[in-house]
Amino acid sequence: MSRSFSLVRSVWPLMWIVSLAVGAGALAGLVVVRAGFPVAAVIALAPAVVIVLLRSVWTGFICVIAVACILPFGVIPLGGPITPTLLELALAWCLLAGGAVALVDRRQRLHIGWSEALVLVLIGIASIAFLLGIGRGYTTQTAHDFGRFLLAIGMFWLTREIVRSPRDGRLLLQMLLAGATVAGFIGLLLYAGGPQLTLRVLGRLVAYGYPSNEIVRFIESNPSLAMRATGTGVDPNAFGGLMMIGLLLAASQLLSSHRSVSIWLAGGAAAITSMALLLSYSRGAWVGAAFGVAFVLLLRRSWLIPPLGVLGLLGIALGLGSGFVTRLWEGFTLQDPATKLRLQEYQNAWNIIREHPWIGVGFGDAPSDHLQTGVSSVYLLIAERIGLVGLAVFLAVAAVIAWRAVHVVLARKGRDGDVTLSFATVFLALLAVAVVDHYLFNPEFSHMVALYWIIAGALVSLCGFNETRRHAAEYPQTVDVS
Repeated sequence: MSRSFSLVRSVWPLMWIVSLAVGAGALAGLVVVRAGFPVAAVIALAPAVVIVLLRSVWTGFICVIAVACILPFGVIPLGGPITPTLLELALAWCLLAGGAVALVDRRQRLHIGWSEALVLVLIGIASIAFLLGIGRGYTTQTAHDFGRFLLAIGMFWLTREIVRSPRDGRLLLQMLLAGATVAGFIGLLLYAGGPQLTLRVLGRLVAYGYPSNEIVRFIESNPSLAMRATGTGVDPNAFGGLMMIGLLLAASQLLSSHRSVSIWLAGGAAAITSMALLLSYSRGAWVGAAFGVAFVLLLRRSWLIPPLGVLGLLGIALGLGSGFVTRLWEGFTLQDPATKLRLQEYQNAWNIIREHPWIGVGFGDAPSDHLQTGVSSVYLLIAERIGLVGLAVFLAVAAVIAWRAVHVVLARKGRDGDVTLSFATVFLALLAVAVVDHYLFNPEFSHMVALYWIIAGALVSLCGFNETRRHAAEYPQTVDVS
């Protein structure tokens, strides 16, 4: 009798395991039949992903940067009118985990300063403008995009809290550089394969949230002109902005005396991102990159400016890169159709701002039939959407961060100063690009919005470390919730 009981007791766990395995297999088969293999794979991997994400806030942070750089428009195809994007899931998890750590760990102290307060005011004004604009062509997608847009801005606070030492700043620099380089490499591969490869690869992503129209992009939307590199970023200008970020991070490290990445990695990243940037034919990103490189040269390698200038003029005289130079010149002289269209957009935006100066028209359609929302300038777009009050707050945030960053970079040298220089260069270049592009304050490009505020938050933290060293003893170097 005891032997039978022992046998049953030893077999019983095995029966449970077999039953669970059979049940899990049946459920997996049902999911594959009903929803397809990709959804089944996501469900199967979800528990492991959750366990990994629970290890540290930095793990979720890495996911945000990876998704923003490599698969910014990917969604989980669950069906229904609204499907969650990978980006908003990563953003929400990151912010939720960061908030949980701040509530549980008494060692954590929230940073409250001018920049943090102004960003909070900016979110408040944007929310008021969104609510006042209800009824102007809003859809469920509009609300969905706006929610993701607010999550992207919220990355400023998370970055501000988890970048608690210069070491964290170097880690974030490496993460951003790696993400931009991988995105640039994918973009170059697709560009080398021509329109057919781009159409084939990005066409497969349509089922996962990517747009089905204008998959392959050309200059002035004319197939007889040059193809524009987009990678998996869909929009060539936004892709160019991402490549500019990668190029400036790499170039600033190459030109610095104390590098956070090896010279070979920085050189390879600079080569990949610069080529992808050129092939995006994004003139705004070109000008931003030139401004950023000039800023670094002026502060760290001013003796290189004359010979590089001579080499550039010699290259132009010899006709090297004549296609790129011609496109840039046409933009400066207002000759091409794209530039003329932007001038019309500026006039249209100015008319909207004059009619709705204080709080804007919200995030829907313009209130008048003869006006259209949307303009290729962050500053005009902000004034159009959330009014001149919102624009003033945005400019105040940018001015506070930029003034502090330039002061710190001029005052401090060494490894920590060079990391701050890298982030300051990118931040100032993005503010320059914002004059002629819109993706840094456009809910449809929340991945670029998130990257902008991540860079801003990191820069504020790094400036604080460089101004005083008391943070090193007061806060831990990393944030870990394990």
